[in-house]
Amino acid sequence: MAKGSKSGVYRRFRYQTNATLLGLVVTAVLLGVLVFTTTWSFYMIWLLSLSVTTFMLFGLDKSLAVTKQKRVPEVVLHLFTLMGGFVGQAVGRAFFRHKISREKRLVFNVMLLISVALHAGFIYWFYFYR
Repeated sequence: MAKGSKSGVYRRFRYQTNATLLGLVVTAVLLGVLVFTTTWSFYMIWLLSLSVTTFMLFGLDKSLAVTKQKRVPEVVLHLFTLMGGFVGQAVGRAFFRHKISREKRLVFNVMLLISVALHAGFIYWFYFYR
């Protein structure tokens, strides 16, 4: 390897970090605005913020794919889906017609189902079990 060149692992990590930081900043801004301007529960604000962010990341990834640039890594999309952006993932995939090929559809549908089940359990535990 030539002196001064970056390995593929470093470049991949940098793009994952950039997309993750962008998503976290957008989520933090939305959380801050909604916490101070609404009387909704924090968990519902959390889900709404992450859904908007996930929708935005799917749109960004689609626009980068169309222009053949570096994309938002799938692990970042899965991370935001699992954290609570499952509504944004479902709407973003349908709206942007993105990640709907046969091989990608199965993985993203499984992640969507896992996330919905996980958060349905959280909602049941927080609001009905106690």
